[in-house]
Amino acid sequence: MSEFFQKHKPSPNRHTGGFTLLEILVVLTLVGLLTAFSLPQFSVIRDRIEFTLNRDAFENELRGLSYAAFKEGTTLILAGQYPRGPGDAPTEDTVFTDKEPVFLEPGQLRPMRPTNASDVTLTLPEEWRVTVDSPIIYQASGFCGGGTVNLLIGQLRYAYALKAPTCQVELAN
Repeated sequence: MSEFFQKHKPSPNRHTGGFTLLEILVVLTLVGLLTAFSLPQFSVIRDRIEFTLNRDAFENELRGLSYAAFKEGTTLILAGQYPRGPGDAPTEDTVFTDKEPVFLEPGQLRPMRPTNASDVTLTLPEEWRVTVDSPIIYQASGFCGGGTVNLLIGQLRYAYALKAPTCQVELAN
């Protein structure tokens, strides 16, 4: 048996374990190509995830306003535009009106702002805007009258319908 091993023994100049330079270059080229094609997609995926998380956080904030009013024991009002600049916030003497007042003299306005109401502050990412067509009032009991909230993100527009009595948030478009 030892003669067999002596005859078929590898020569000392030939390496049996390891890779050739050509094999390593082929593998590195393939890895480089895969990286070049997939790397730009990571930033797109990251941006999509960030956008979705921000939109979900906004929707959750809208959903939690009824509970916040109940927990604080105060009336909350969601009205106007967000984010607000200096002087944009409604003041105590702000009066909200309906299009057709009931049981009022012509030209007379009906105040809808409760005296103990607080304005809602929304947390929004940069370049996001929110508009509320007509004021949405969250009662201290946790109930609200419903309404529509528009989320504007660049050219995108999302309309949310808040359904009474608990202002359940539904995407309208």
